Amino acid sequence: MKYDFLIGALAATALIFGAAYTLWMYKRVYFGDVTNDDVRGLSDINAREFLMLAILAAAVLWMGIQPKPFTDAMHVSVTELIQHVSVSKLK
Repeated sequence: MKYDFLIGALAATALIFGAAYTLWMYKRVYFGDVTNDDVRGLSDINAREFLMLAILAAAVLWMGIQPKPFTDAMHVSVTELIQHVSVSKLK
């Protein structure tokens, strides 16, 4: 199989420029000065919002560490779906 050097070079260049732009944008958004007065007036999250985010983060961590209860709940429906798909592909 023959590869085209020009297409590979263009793809690599686009990848490098994309990464550089992403880093530049990240620096401006997160570490730059606030220039919009509407944004300057916004406040950080309050205690209720922080509590909800903490509960969601704990749930995500629990699903990652102990996924068996979640996969057991889906097992029946996934098995039915697999059987349905296998039967429909045989026809």
